[in-house]
Amino acid sequence: MLASLPLWRAVALVGLLGMIALIVVWNGWVDPHQQAPRALEILILIAPLLFFVRGLLAERHSTHVKITFVAIIYFIIGIWLVFTPDEEAYGTIITLLSICLYMGGFMTARIMMKEEIARNNQEQ
Repeated sequence: MLASLPLWRAVALVGLLGMIALIVVWNGWVDPHQQAPRALEILILIAPLLFFVRGLLAERHSTHVKITFVAIIYFIIGIWLVFTPDEEAYGTIITLLSICLYMGGFMTARIMMKEEIARNNQEQ
């Protein structure tokens, strides 16, 4: 059951789309104290994630591999925010969503690679 491709794809998509939604909602409406203009902060935090939406939806193996590296960066940001006053909840949710994104991307890439190897072995 843990090797279910649709399950891990869904976990990766929940992590990615959840993080995008959280960043827009938190920085756009919830947090009244901003260090930079809201639009700039949202753009800087969302831009790296938006590059991978199409690839994850199209089930590209390389995109799932690359998103794991991006998830590590957002994990670090989430841990940093956990220890920032008034940002604990935001940091906790970012951390959890980045873990979902990492695990979903990693497991999806792993399962897709195993399926590709099995397919190549059957053709030979």
